[in-house]
Amino acid sequence: MTPRETLEAWQRAGRRVVHEADAKALLARIGVPVPERDPAGGRCVAKLCHDGYPHKSDHGLVRLGLTPEEAVAAVAEMAARIPGGTPLIEAMEQGAVAEWIVGCKRDDTFGPIVLAGPGGILVELIDAAEIRLAPVTQEGAAAMLGTGPGARLLEGLRGAPAADRAALARLISRVSVFFAENADLVSEIEINPVMVRADGKGLVAADALIVLAPAVGNKEHDA
Repeated sequence: MTPRETLEAWQRAGRRVVHEADAKALLARIGVPVPERDPAGGRCVAKLCHDGYPHKSDHGLVRLGLTPEEAVAAVAEMAARIPGGTPLIEAMEQGAVAEWIVGCKRDDTFGPIVLAGPGGILVELIDAAEIRLAPVTQEGAAAMLGTGPGARLLEGLRGAPAADRAALARLISRVSVFFAENADLVSEIEINPVMVRADGKGLVAADALIVLAPAVGNKEHDA
């Protein structure tokens, strides 16, 4: 199925909040880099993904810094507590120099919009997101990264290397185009954090969520 057909199938199935594993698998198909799944070595992240538990850490469904063997045991324990979830074991990103959020939603007044700014825990500490109408070109996305207080974080503070702005601009543009083309099916996309590596080394989407629009004929309003 095409990505749009997948969205339509999810909507017909009555899904509303699409969990991380499925959201990232779909975003990877439109060119969003994601961490390696089921790595044979190195440190891992173990998660249990479930549509009913979008905030996994609040329910003990995320474990960091594990060996592959420890990760397998961790997801088994999570699955025993919360049946019906999707286990997800990924390589733990350790080369990021900045954490970013990239999100899209449908605004009641302006229609599809895209936002980008400092992510991870900084979302709650720094109000520095830049917002534009979606879609944006790669050049437009690059302009978003060059303004506001968040721009300094990408430049490399106190001797840290500069972040890969080009890779981040490509991601913002790609997601904004996908969202604008499918805004009748999707209410929101959130990728947070995007782990941005040093200039020229790319990035990965460490977490993601897709919120579907209600199916036609469903009188429920967007949350």
